[in-house]
Amino acid sequence: MAIITLNNVNKSYGGFDVLKDISFEIHANEKVALIGKNGSGKTTIFNIIADNMDYDSGSVYVEKGLRIGYLRQIYSDFGSKTSKTVIEEAFEHIKQVEHQMSELRKLMTIQPDNEEHIRNYSILNDRFEFYEGYSMNEKFNKVTKGLGIPDAVIENQAAKLSGGELTMIMLAKVLLMNPDILLLDEPTNHLDANACEWLEKYIIEYKGAVLYISHDRYFIDNTAMKVIELYDGKVESYKGNYSAYQVQKIEAEERDLKLYERQEREINRLRQTALKMRNYGTEIAIKRAKNLERRMERLDIYDKPVTEKELRLAFLEEEKVAKEIFFVKSIEKSFENRVLFSDVSFIMRSGDKVALIGPNGAGKSTLIKIVTGQIEADSGIVKRPKSVKYAYLEQHVTFPNEDETVLELVCEQLSMTLQSARNVLGKFLFSDDDVYKKVGSLSGGEKSRLRLLLEMQDGVNLLILDEPTNHLDIPAREELEDALMMFSGSMIFISHDRHFINKFAKRIFEIENGMFNVYEGDYDYYLAKKEALVQQDKISRTFVKKPFDDKKEKRKTDLKKRTCEQQIKTLENELNEVISQMNNNSSDYEKLMELTEQKKQLNSKLDELYGIWLETESD
Repeated sequence: MAIITLNNVNKSYGGFDVLKDISFEIHANEKVALIGKNGSGKTTIFNIIADNMDYDSGSVYVEKGLRIGYLRQIYSDFGSKTSKTVIEEAFEHIKQVEHQMSELRKLMTIQPDNEEHIRNYSILNDRFEFYEGYSMNEKFNKVTKGLGIPDAVIENQAAKLSGGELTMIMLAKVLLMNPDILLLDEPTNHLDANACEWLEKYIIEYKGAVLYISHDRYFIDNTAMKVIELYDGKVESYKGNYSAYQVQKIEAEERDLKLYERQEREINRLRQTALKMRNYGTEIAIKRAKNLERRMERLDIYDKPVTEKELRLAFLEEEKVAKEIFFVKSIEKSFENRVLFSDVSFIMRSGDKVALIGPNGAGKSTLIKIVTGQIEADSGIVKRPKSVKYAYLEQHVTFPNEDETVLELVCEQLSMTLQSARNVLGKFLFSDDDVYKKVGSLSGGEKSRLRLLLEMQDGVNLLILDEPTNHLDIPAREELEDALMMFSGSMIFISHDRHFINKFAKRIFEIENGMFNVYEGDYDYYLAKKEALVQQDKISRTFVKKPFDDKKEKRKTDLKKRTCEQQIKTLENELNEVISQMNNNSSDYEKLMELTEQKKQLNSKLDELYGIWLETESD
């Protein structure tokens, strides 16, 4: 049974129809992703469900007594409250009971035999236990540690926090409220990969319903049971996760195109036949022509499917480039007596696609600035060949003069004629009146595209990207990815977008707790290796060394170890092949599900073999 139902809901602002006959249902325990371009009305739907906004027509049913926890994007008016106080507001109903119990205990010390006090205290204690009041601190620590919220942030005043820190604080509060349905507006914004993975597990295990807005395709893939797409004021529902949505979307578009083409053929046939009848000129023929025309009017008319414009991009790349892009040896960097990282060593080669990952504040951007020569390391060696020409796409793209139009900026910076500039802009989906937009009025995705345009025309062989997909909706992310796929040079990027990492990274550089680690594979490979290390650590902590006295037994162990190592090598090759096939079959849902299961089985076998191998190491 549905706990929330929207039926033909309409909403307009200033004559603009934001929502047009919106209808969908949310059921108990369902995990649903709401996707769509920025400005398409997703947050409007959330506010209508939460009863924070009126709608023009239609009906909205919310089950009576349903408790809603709503994570918004913007918060204010915290006064002098600490973050801890804000989070603990989730326990307000429990603290009220706790206070009542405290007051009763005071009375009971004065009147220990008062039966009414004893009875009321027992009732309150039962209520306190029902609310799980005795585990408040445990829950608080579980959620705040899981989201990776530093102690310094928890103890700080909420009003002094950054936007990202505040989002994490409010997310923790909403989760701890334990409502019947969670409404989460971009919950993974500002979360690092570890926190995203923790939140995924939390949502999957959550006993209530979850409706969330997200542009994080990896997150949607791992949590969604249904995807609702909002497009041009209307919604369409798809069963399954993001990968399933993509397959169904393509199938629907192909079906709509066939229906439209069939309709056009039928209309053309009826029109030609009616025209022949009229030209024939007899009374009967004209009557038949009129019947055919009325028949055309009664046809169900299908609109022509809208096809997305495709990016047609090409980088102007430097032909001559050294085999080594960066040579980094034993570099270290500290800030305010805190070591960000030490003993960082790596070689980045021509053609490498590298993801630099790690928790917020680990030092990723600092490392990028060191290898590009923007700041100096405390110690160590960095070599950058002169033939390396890089473009840096920062996290928040800005331009010196944001009052210029897009066309004026391109003409000025690239010394192009108006026509040449329009031709280049058209390849980047800036067409018609788009070229006359003020640069300052562009969306985040449009600014990133414009910056790429400028950099692409300058001849580069290395791209450095700092959170390139942050604050971009899914269509804008896919546009950016299409542009980057055309680049054959080297690329190093900082990102928490696991879908983006998996799509581009062939190597993973990780900074965590001051340590620097290199993984020779994509994000799925990295996760498999990390899990294997966790399992190794568990075994090493519990295993007791046994001395060898028997040479025969030692030979048997050595043979077992070599066999195990060979099996591990074979399985890792098989795993890499499966991961490669998954990348090549990302649009084939059935094949993807089959490969995902294969990957799961291989990882399970590898975990088992690593355990056996560790036993041989410890013997």
